Amino acid sequence: METEKLKKTLIEIGFTYGESEVYLTLLKIGESKVGPIIKSSDISRSKVYDILERLIQKGLAGKIDKNGILYYKPSEANRILNILKEKEKRLKDEEKTIKEIIPSLESLKPKKDIKVSVYEGFEGFKSVIDKTIEELDKTDSYEVMGISKTTESMRIYASKIYEYQKIKKFKARSIFDELGAHKMSERKNPLHEMKILPKGWHTPALFTIYKDNIGIHLGNDEKIVSILIKSEDIAESFKANFEAMWRISKPQSFHL
Repeated sequence: METEKLKKTLIEIGFTYGESEVYLTLLKIGESKVGPIIKSSDISRSKVYDILERLIQKGLAGKIDKNGILYYKPSEANRILNILKEKEKRLKDEEKTIKEIIPSLESLKPKKDIKVSVYEGFEGFKSVIDKTIEELDKTDSYEVMGISKTTESMRIYASKIYEYQKIKKFKARSIFDELGAHKMSERKNPLHEMKILPKGWHTPALFTIYKDNIGIHLGNDEKIVSILIKSEDIAESFKANFEAMWRISKPQSFHL
């Protein structure tokens, strides 16, 4: 292998440019005073002593004092393998240390904000639906679960979302229980996937999930309470629960 390729390889495994030049020079000329090393490597006298000391510390070179004159000689080339093994061990130790302190590092990050809004009555429910329609776009997915005990007014107003879905082209998935399955046909469209919970499973509250928002709705027209939570972490938790429920739910066949 030509010298330049050897030099490049040494640099790739961690040698500095100067260390690769001086080490290859030592291998070529053997035991030598510093003068020939400087001449052959083209490294200045002010730098070559420091480089030689670094090579000695790494076990890649040695020095001998002969009548007050220092001579330098290279170590066996297979010493490089030992260096790589030591480096590998050091990296594994560092990886272990980093893994141990990651929880502490994460704890230094600022806590993510949680915003909670409470809406009361049918007008409050409408406000949440209108806000949802406004914020959804083509890249979003809208998930709904527990469509059973919603009132007729809630059902009709919530259906606006699926009218706008045809315009905005966002995806949607809904999980009904058996009490709300009769509402599935009116919400069917190519962008809306729907399933039904196993028989006997009921979810009186209506849950909606999109972006970092979770909506929880419960009650009749006079006493509807809608809670809107905005939190990345909480939304991820609800999405995970939705996925688990989606897997155990079954597609429902119906005719328009």
